[in-house]
Amino acid sequence: MDKNTKLELIQRALGLRHKLKVHESMKQPETHEEIAVMMLAKWEYEDELRAIEDLLNEARASNASSKRQQILKDGVKLKKFSASQDSESDNQARASKAKAKKK
Repeated sequence: MDKNTKLELIQRALGLRHKLKVHESMKQPETHEEIAVMMLAKWEYEDELRAIEDLLNEARASNASSKRQQILKDGVKLKKFSASQDSESDNQARASKAKAKKK
């Protein structure tokens, strides 16, 4: 699954979650017919959300599996940072922020 498809699915899932929250905050229906209509609409949102989440979970599992195979094949390539390098980069970041504020 390509990145754009994943982004579209995530955005759709967020939209569905919002619709479900709005649905739950609405006034409760008074008749059985209204309850049935609301339940069906809610189920449609939930089913679509579940399907999207399943697709995204499958994509993540596939990606994690390929990453795992790559790590096993190539070995772990770690960049080692010493404490002095971390503090040095922090100091540089602070200095550049201070220069930006002075301008």
